[in-house]
Amino acid sequence: MGSSLQVNVMISELSEAEFGPRIDFREYSFLQNPLVPKHVKESVLDVQLCDAHTRGCNISEKSTSQAFIRFPRNSTEQMYSQTFSQYKDIKVLRFSSMVDTFQGFSNPAREAKFRKRVKRYVGLWCCLQNHDPGHIYYDMYWDEKPQWKAEPPRTRKEDHPPWQND
Repeated sequence: MGSSLQVNVMISELSEAEFGPRIDFREYSFLQNPLVPKHVKESVLDVQLCDAHTRGCNISEKSTSQAFIRFPRNSTEQMYSQTFSQYKDIKVLRFSSMVDTFQGFSNPAREAKFRKRVKRYVGLWCCLQNHDPGHIYYDMYWDEKPQWKAEPPRTRKEDHPPWQND
C-alpha cells in the first residue's frame, strides 16, 4: 500500500468542512493480527455482491444470517445507508469484491469533498532513468480521462500532483 498510496496523508487530519468525513482504513490482513481484539474478529459481516435482478439479491429485509448478506452491484448511496444502518453494531464489513460496488453519491457537494480527499491519497511512482524529473504522479481518477497517459512531467513547472490544480 505504501508504494502508491500516501498513508501519511490518509491518516492526517484533513478539514471535514473541505474534504468530507475522515475515512478509516485497515490493512487487508488486519484480522490476522494477534493484537486485534476477539470481539472485533468475531464481528464480521461478509457482503457478497450480486446482480440486482437475480434471484436472492434482495436488500429489502435484514438477512437471516448475521454473518452474510447479498448486496447488489452498483448500489446507490441510499441503498448503502438503508442496508448497512441495520448492521451498525458490526465491526467489519468484508466485501467479496470492490469492482462495481458503488454507483455514486446522490449529493454533488458530498461527492466533491470525497473526491477531493481521495485524490490526495495517491503518491508518485519512481524512477525513470535519464529523465528529470524522473517520476510519474499517480492520478486517482485516471480512468475518467480518456486521453490520460502515464507520463512524467516535462518541466519543473509541471512537477506537482494532479490535485494541486484544484
